[in-house]
Amino acid sequence: MLESKPFSELVVARLGEFFAEKSSWFRGLWDVGTVPALRELLELAEVTPAVVSQEALDWFIDDVENALSKDGGVPRPRLLEVRNLLKNKLPPGAADLLQRLVEDIDEGYLERWATAIANRSDGSGAISVERTARAIATHLLGKGFSSTFLHRWLGYRVRHDNRVWTLAELVHEAEALAKEPTTDFVVLVPVNGAVDTSEAPSSWLEASAVRKWLLQQHLAPVHQGGGWLLNVRARDKYGAVSQACEQFDRISARLRIGAQKVMRDLGMAFVEGQSDRFPLRAQRRVEVGSIKRQSQLFENDGTQPSRVDAAFELLAQMDGPQVVAVGTSWAAIEALLVAPGDKNKIAAAERMANLVACSFARAELSLLGSRQLREAQGPIYESLSKCGTNRERALVMLEALRAGTALTWVDAEQRAAVERLRVLIEKPEAGLRDVLAHANRVFRRLYRQRNLVLHGGRTQSAVLSSTLRTAAPLLGAGLDRIAHAWFLKKTGPLELAATAKMRIDIAKEPAAPNLVELLE
Repeated sequence: MLESKPFSELVVARLGEFFAEKSSWFRGLWDVGTVPALRELLELAEVTPAVVSQEALDWFIDDVENALSKDGGVPRPRLLEVRNLLKNKLPPGAADLLQRLVEDIDEGYLERWATAIANRSDGSGAISVERTARAIATHLLGKGFSSTFLHRWLGYRVRHDNRVWTLAELVHEAEALAKEPTTDFVVLVPVNGAVDTSEAPSSWLEASAVRKWLLQQHLAPVHQGGGWLLNVRARDKYGAVSQACEQFDRISARLRIGAQKVMRDLGMAFVEGQSDRFPLRAQRRVEVGSIKRQSQLFENDGTQPSRVDAAFELLAQMDGPQVVAVGTSWAAIEALLVAPGDKNKIAAAERMANLVACSFARAELSLLGSRQLREAQGPIYESLSKCGTNRERALVMLEALRAGTALTWVDAEQRAAVERLRVLIEKPEAGLRDVLAHANRVFRRLYRQRNLVLHGGRTQSAVLSSTLRTAAPLLGAGLDRIAHAWFLKKTGPLELAATAKMRIDIAKEPAAPNLVELLE
């Protein structure tokens, strides 16, 4: 179990949300981490300006430099050396030196965070809940662990283990976990097709062999035409399935192009020694609830589809292979938010980020209102019970937090959310610009990765997977606001994005709209 200290409880609560399979978009993990970002920078430096413009690289360098200075896991000597390289915009010959420095930062990264946490506990250091949780989570995910594995690993220690863990000890344990070598896994991917036995590789199994393998693993047979038995090295079984999926996608692409043969998977995989049936592809969760709320699921009048409809079609591919998902997701943003006269398409990323920033507080306040209502008691229960919409509940919650109403919460997740909202409520413009900066970083990374894939042919980037993990929920949130405005008032995406930018710019003015009504 976890020590009973507010800081530790809030950090672990945030880690739980970061690792959870279905966290709300506004509570998920938007970052990729310091070490992965530095590795992305090394990749980009190799292809500038052919794939990424010097201007885009310079923006990213400045962003990474800013993040480094706030990271408690970066040793001071290495921080100074890396910052010097970045200030000089990675001079010729700097790549090899930066690569070595990145390896030095990676080594013992969580140990240094554990020290920073211990120093905070004894009063000699000050670090925030959010920065601490994001650093720990991104580093472990960047090491190749799946979020499902990490969620279970964390949950066991803080809820079921008889040992009382301090947060620093837990982070030490995470560092030890990250130092363990990867494991060999054998993964079966059943498919609906077959391969000519005369040219089939040893990894191909005929339908009868697949059935036999499943029975040997004490698994129920499935209807299939054969399967691929793939060897992978991974951190955990969920990550092994993900790697096997990537292998299968490459095999499938070669068959389609080289033999005009379409081989479709069954959406499942099996791991040797495991009794579970695993989903082959994790859902990236682009959720646009406005389609259903506005009764538009089956709306089709036969006319030319709008740009919003085109975006739906593109984002429907987000659960496909990574190279497809990164291209279609950026295409959706571009279709909606590139304006005539834009000198650079990156402006579309900034417009989508404005929409996300203006949606953040309302979404969080709505959830907090629902949680407070569920407790069926407290000073605002009666007011909440009279509300008929999420908007009304969000307004009640906003006024309660502004007034400093004493509210009780049964779990640390809600307390952490209230702490994040305090900055937005007390300093709306500063708070909104902070959210905007995080969202802008996500969408700019998506654009860079799209360029790496489509223009540079880099299908194995250091941050491609984490880029899609962070971008998909935010894309859903932005498109949800666009769809809502379009279906309800026929407000176009560019008009809505312009409204969002203006509302952020005037957020500190007394007459500015409240945090719930920024897009109305």
